[in-house]
Amino acid sequence: MLLKWTTSDGSPTCGKVYVPSVAKEILEYSIPSLGVTGIITENKIVITSESIVSISSYIATFKTNGVSVTVDGQEQISGVTSNPYSAPLKYIVTGVDGSTNEYTVQMVAPRVLGSGSLRLWFKADQLTLNDGDPITAWPDVSGYGNHISQAAYPTVHTLFRKGQVNGYPVAEFRNANVSRMNLSGGVGLYANNSGSVFFVMKLVNTITGGITLINIHGGQGREISIDHPISAYLVCRNGASCSTISALPIPKNEFLAIGSVQVLVTSGREYWNGSLKSQVSISYDYSGGASPNTIYLGNGNLDADIAEVLFFNTDLSEADVEKIFFYLNTKYKLSSK
Repeated sequence: MLLKWTTSDGSPTCGKVYVPSVAKEILEYSIPSLGVTGIITENKIVITSESIVSISSYIATFKTNGVSVTVDGQEQISGVTSNPYSAPLKYIVTGVDGSTNEYTVQMVAPRVLGSGSLRLWFKADQLTLNDGDPITAWPDVSGYGNHISQAAYPTVHTLFRKGQVNGYPVAEFRNANVSRMNLSGGVGLYANNSGSVFFVMKLVNTITGGITLINIHGGQGREISIDHPISAYLVCRNGASCSTISALPIPKNEFLAIGSVQVLVTSGREYWNGSLKSQVSISYDYSGGASPNTIYLGNGNLDADIAEVLFFNTDLSEADVEKIFFYLNTKYKLSSK
């Protein structure tokens, strides 16, 4: 039970005793009509859907140990009250003593963001494997069917590891196993030079020459890499050059939600757990990609555990970036950096 201090007498306990904190929490949250359950981390609740392409009003079902719950002053009845989810909702839970506790509830539907520009979405928790099993295929849940596999590389091993970050699994890529996952014949991967990409990952090590996180369109295509040995995040035109945005070393053996947004051939922004680290000029033109609509995640030199990857073939607005990180930080229990 949570406890708090209250002033008492001048006893050997320094004049303080413990009394129970008043219960006023949301314990469970879901939207049955969408078949989705909210993820609760501290005072944040995220609802996410792999399939919806627009957000409207929904009825939530929830459990609380408080005596009442309101949104904008309106009492909330589990399984009855409808709310619009186009913007974050502030749920106020009131305890028996009148004290309150506020939760931010936000629906994040990646297919809605960036005007429907999501083209890759890999989630390790979508995989139904045993701990230590090789990942022969990783389904794309963007709706475009850009599934990656290691079928063409039967001797390499990307492994499934359970319970690695807030209880969620990861895909384990190791340089020693030359592990990589590929796709030829992808759909809708190129629209223009803008692009936004996000990873939840734990960097284990770098190797001489740097490492590739993801490449789209092969030679001269879009590539996100990590430098060696300082482990800085790089936005590259494969085979041409790379831009260092923040130049900050990515911490090793620690999970991080990291991503970047390129705007046409003008600029690039880098984020860690939702915090903007830096913005620089970037002028890469990817129209000359040697192998259009191909992907590789890692190219055999990657030492990292990856829980989730999202790629949008446009530049996301700051508002959409905030939604992505609200989802990732809440799901994986990551703090702002």
